[in-house]
Amino acid sequence: MTSELSTRMRSGQTWLRLALMIIYFFVVYTVVRLLVGISMLFQFVHQLVKGAQAERLHEFTADLNSFSYSVLQYLTFNSDERPFPFCDWPAPNDQDDSSTHY
Repeated sequence: MTSELSTRMRSGQTWLRLALMIIYFFVVYTVVRLLVGISMLFQFVHQLVKGAQAERLHEFTADLNSFSYSVLQYLTFNSDERPFPFCDWPAPNDQDDSSTHY
């Protein structure tokens, strides 16, 4: 084993990232999936009954999408920035109002 490999194997940062990746993987694929399913059903019923979107839920799911994206970026090594709770809860980027809301 080379000294570089040995140093990397003993690095606490590497093992910490692995632990965080495992935790985030389960958060994204269990909790987020459950929240999306509940939100989807509630949004559908709200749309059916009221004829309009539940705006607060719409904003929450936009934040949830941003969170999921930031977690996936971290898991796939496309970003070294740790997602929430190590940083602020992600708010969606300001999008122009030209997007269509059903």
